[in-house]
Amino acid sequence: MKKRRLGCLFSILLLPFFITIVVIIALFAGADESCDVSGSTSGATVSTVVSDTDWTHEGSTAYNNAKLVFDSWVSKGLSGASASGIVGWVNSEGGFSLVDRAEGHYGTDELTNGLSAGVIPSGGSGYSVGGGGIYQFTPYTKFAEAGDSKWLDVDAQNTFVAQAILSGDWNASMDLTGGNHSFQQMAQMTDPQQATLVWQAYERGNTAYIDQSQKQADAQTAYEMFNGASYSYDESKFNEAFGTSSSDSSSDSSYKVSAVSTNNCSSSSSGGGTGSWATDGGTVSYSAYNAWKRDDLPDDLKQYALDPASVGLGFKDSTGWNAIAYSGGQCTDLSASLMYALWEKNGSHPTMTSGNGQDITKNWASNFGGSTSTTPTAGAVFSQTPSSAGNDVGHTGVVSHVFANGDILVVEQNYADLSGENGGFGKYTWSYRYVPTSQYASGWSFYDPSNAGYSIVSNASSVN
Repeated sequence: MKKRRLGCLFSILLLPFFITIVVIIALFAGADESCDVSGSTSGATVSTVVSDTDWTHEGSTAYNNAKLVFDSWVSKGLSGASASGIVGWVNSEGGFSLVDRAEGHYGTDELTNGLSAGVIPSGGSGYSVGGGGIYQFTPYTKFAEAGDSKWLDVDAQNTFVAQAILSGDWNASMDLTGGNHSFQQMAQMTDPQQATLVWQAYERGNTAYIDQSQKQADAQTAYEMFNGASYSYDESKFNEAFGTSSSDSSSDSSYKVSAVSTNNCSSSSSGGGTGSWATDGGTVSYSAYNAWKRDDLPDDLKQYALDPASVGLGFKDSTGWNAIAYSGGQCTDLSASLMYALWEKNGSHPTMTSGNGQDITKNWASNFGGSTSTTPTAGAVFSQTPSSAGNDVGHTGVVSHVFANGDILVVEQNYADLSGENGGFGKYTWSYRYVPTSQYASGWSFYDPSNAGYSIVSNASSVN
């Protein structure tokens, strides 16, 4: 979750214009940070802009967080109606503007309301230790301690719930429809308003405080927003995630953690691959400030250019952008989503969405282990400091290739007007840039996830 002002701006060619815009927006927004967060692993963000906290506003932080929850449950085989029922229920629990909300704290400021920032939840009637997170886990300590960045990991919260249900944390007699439905029966439902009431079998909250009509309305909204009707119950996915004995909600003997993934993202083999594009070397004849739109990349560079589409990212399409750091159109969005799709370990993909462009590599190192480096490697994420990026928040992207002379080719978003929303090109886009060793020698840093045991997925390939 993050409190931001404007996102990670990067435009060398239009720098004076963008600095003016930043100043104007900062004056109106009254914010003191851009692209800054106090945690690590999710698509969760926070903003004082009202529209960004409105989960029904497409593209807002809250909307993206709600979509993460919906996609996670659909990826486990639940119907769109069932996933929408869960979204509808939890919207009035922890909500989606802060995925680490501490119980009893209702603001939108991370530092004073978020568990990842160390805020301690308030207790309630009959219990002294409060809850937290999207699902308001009570007591919060059963999920993670206050101050733990795990609170910002949406997938970790979804997986925790799935594991709990398979361990028997489901009381069908609490089903508010009166139907005593099992979890698997709920997973097959086609009516989101019914499904959300069944979720009480997991939640088991005080019915005196449950606004059923509100939860049903929210479930219906989610169903319509996320096109829930297009997702039918998928028994094979359900069994893959929960085991073939899942009709018995008390069984956890065959629960498969590695099969539980966010955003309908299918993983490749658990050990990952090398990627056909990742071999370093080769010689080309380019210099500093050579950069190209995706479709204008010279033929002699295509064999060296990592194609984000090969690992599932859509172009001008949010498909596969499973780790949104801000709006979908900033530099941090491309680096977060591409690194998520590009790397894996034992079927799990790394998620790191916090920080300005200048902070990304150090945040990766802090959250996944190892250290940043001044030496680039193919597939590494990079950060530029504000001085080298020419703005006040820095810049980030992914190293596509390291040539024989040490120069690199990078793939990025929001560079000049070649990609990204600040130059008017649009969200969910990318472009390429040639960077000589002399240019990245100062103000650049790199982080290679292989140092933390991650491998490049086998389907990663070049544009050719």
